[in-house]
Amino acid sequence: MSTPNGSTPDASFSSNEPTESAISAGMASGDTDAVMRAVANSDIVVPQATVAAGEEAPEGSLSLPVIEQDGTSYVPVFTSEETMHSAAPELGDAVAVSAAELGANWPSDDLWLAVNPGTEDGLTLPPDAVRSLPAYTDPKD
Repeated sequence: MSTPNGSTPDASFSSNEPTESAISAGMASGDTDAVMRAVANSDIVVPQATVAAGEEAPEGSLSLPVIEQDGTSYVPVFTSEETMHSAAPELGDAVAVSAAELGANWPSDDLWLAVNPGTEDGLTLPPDAVRSLPAYTDPKD
């Protein structure tokens, strides 16, 4: 796994229990703001879509994978590499990115975000919620 600039992420991406716990607690209590804060303030693992033969993704760009279910298109992301491999062992290459940064650059009004799909605490966010992620980030001192 690598980051968009090609570096290897630190060991925190192998497990992200604090984020997963915060998401789970927020969902259990119905606290949407807590869930949004947990997602927004985390780095997420984005599996890389396969680029068609003869094509190259631009340097530093993400190739967002898209899955479709019941007529809705989702970009699957995971809170850790461990969660990704547990939920979808067939996935290979992935990059770690800031969820808030991804939200700030969300490419389409037709794409939803699927966080930890295939897991007990998976959740989906509509495009407007994805784009609002930067508003939920903790201020930097």
